[in-house]
Amino acid sequence: MTSVAFDLLADGAYDSAALVDGARVLTRGQAREMADGIARFLGDDTKKLVMVDNPRSLSGALAYVAVLRAGHAVMLMEAAGQGDAPRLIERLRPDVLLGPSCVRAAEASPHYQRHVREVPHGGVARWAIDADPAALAEDLALVARTSGSTSEGKLVRLSYDNLVSNAAGIVAATDIRGSDLVATSLRLDYSFGLSMFHSHLVAGAAVGLTTASPTMDRFWTDVERWGVTSTGMVPSTVRFMLQDPESKARLSALRSLLVAGGPLQADSLRRLREAVGPQGSVFYMYGQTEATARMTCLDPELAAEHEGSVGVPIAGGRIEIRGPDGLEVGPGRRGEVYYKGPNVMLGYAVTRDDLALSDLCGGELGTGDIGRLRDGVLYLEGRVDRQVKVLGEKVNLDAVEAAAVSALGGTAAAAVLTEPDQVHLHVEGGPESLKRLRAWGLAGLGIPPGCLKLRTVAHLPRTPSGKVRYHSLS
Repeated sequence: MTSVAFDLLADGAYDSAALVDGARVLTRGQAREMADGIARFLGDDTKKLVMVDNPRSLSGALAYVAVLRAGHAVMLMEAAGQGDAPRLIERLRPDVLLGPSCVRAAEASPHYQRHVREVPHGGVARWAIDADPAALAEDLALVARTSGSTSEGKLVRLSYDNLVSNAAGIVAATDIRGSDLVATSLRLDYSFGLSMFHSHLVAGAAVGLTTASPTMDRFWTDVERWGVTSTGMVPSTVRFMLQDPESKARLSALRSLLVAGGPLQADSLRRLREAVGPQGSVFYMYGQTEATARMTCLDPELAAEHEGSVGVPIAGGRIEIRGPDGLEVGPGRRGEVYYKGPNVMLGYAVTRDDLALSDLCGGELGTGDIGRLRDGVLYLEGRVDRQVKVLGEKVNLDAVEAAAVSALGGTAAAAVLTEPDQVHLHVEGGPESLKRLRAWGLAGLGIPPGCLKLRTVAHLPRTPSGKVRYHSLS
């Protein structure tokens, strides 16, 4: 098999820590040897698509590292025995399933035989049967899923160059050091969570494997036990932490905190920096799965000067703002955000046949986000597909939400157009939330009179990354 590869364990001394799981610490040398054993099991005769279950376990993480080191392609699944795993297996026909949940999810598929083999170090594999399996593009490394906030999500084809370039850009932008240890606070089948795994390992740092969230006491027990220096959070987690009386003591133990996954109010980011304290740094980032996780980063030293922004492009990337005619607009003018860089995906996939396609994007991505550039710094103002007409007036649903959240003092809200000229604003909480909103003044939301309906919900439906699942509200 001739293929490129991505060796996450290439740097670092043999006896330096690589993976921490509970009380067990695997050095880089030990992890390399175990990954090589799994790679030999996979073979090198043809490039394979390997589905890996539970990557935040030691066996799952080693399997993922092994697949990339061996030059195969991989798709990660957490809780693979539930949800859409059987449908994805049927569509993509992976050649190898690693992990018992993946095997169980394939039981209903007519394309798999009842042949199970043990993988070294505790994994379980099931091999696919396909008379003429579709070939894979040589540079295909990862099939990732978008979070699906406004739709059911898409499958994204990422290359080895995508993974390598983005990991290097994140290492530089967030000052990752070989002495760092990051905790897996987010699912690894979510691009932000996986990018933390990539960037720390390639920098020679260690990864602490946990399935706990920062909203759980168990997570902070692991942080203290392992000596964690860094972790990541999405905006919904940040909002929870800012309400937790213990957050300041917990966050102040970190050297760096990485925040991405959606818009975060400037006031919340300011309070988060105060909670982390002067000894730590908060890196606020913007990205999409289609760009291998992250495209820009706000340097902590510039956070006060450029409050409300998402920073500047990571190394190798470039941001352009384009008008409706597709032409670049001048500084300070709003338009759609376009990103150019070596981390832009190869394209989308629907079935196994699509995994043989070459690069269809050419290093350029129309993000679907609206923004402005000021002094080279990017400010976002919502989504293109969240611009709607109500009684002939243009309404930005993201701006409606931001105004509501500000009026409610941080309480979450979600605005959707559910029928012509009717905007439904869903607010977390009870009647008291609606009273506060009405007292503030509904005219400030920018919706024509008579076109707004208010609803309360106990909890807004969210994706695994914490984004509001708008299509569920619609």
